[in-house]
Amino acid sequence: MGSAIVVGLHGWAVAQPWLGSLAVLVADDGVWLLPPALIAAWFVGGPSRAARQQAVLAGCLAAVVAVGLGLLLEHVLARPRPFVALGIQPLVPHAADSSFPSDHTLIGVALVGALAWRVPRLGLWLLGWALLVGLARVTAALHYPSDILGSAVLALILDALALHAAATIAPRLPAWLSPPAG
Repeated sequence: MGSAIVVGLHGWAVAQPWLGSLAVLVADDGVWLLPPALIAAWFVGGPSRAARQQAVLAGCLAAVVAVGLGLLLEHVLARPRPFVALGIQPLVPHAADSSFPSDHTLIGVALVGALAWRVPRLGLWLLGWALLVGLARVTAALHYPSDILGSAVLALILDALALHAAATIAPRLPAWLSPPAG
């Protein structure tokens, strides 16, 4: 079923040049919108600032662990990418390395997953964007849907662990990074 989804989305994007261009843009560069959003979430004031800062800190911790875990998993699992296994031209030039995990999804969801739990109004939008990046990478024939789902679940587990660590670290941050009193 995953292969049929890849072939269907890829075929739709190839048949509609505007959709293919959009998929390439989001698949390649979409994850880079998340760090500026997190920087803004950190520094913008308001009643949820402390919760946002703790979630951003947790997301950054989770993302660092996700990078290492992703490198380990791609060498251990070595799952062929859809464009290799299905013999189709990817929308984005890419090495024929392991399909799982999706680094873009793993790191993107790790960055924003904690924010989705702590400040859902903002975090769920960012989580949706991270998953849309994953969908674009499926459309580009770089990943299977299960790569995206598995990477997102793994990232959310890392976020849960990082939230516990961030609760310990946040009170020790320098005063200029802390929310204003009162």
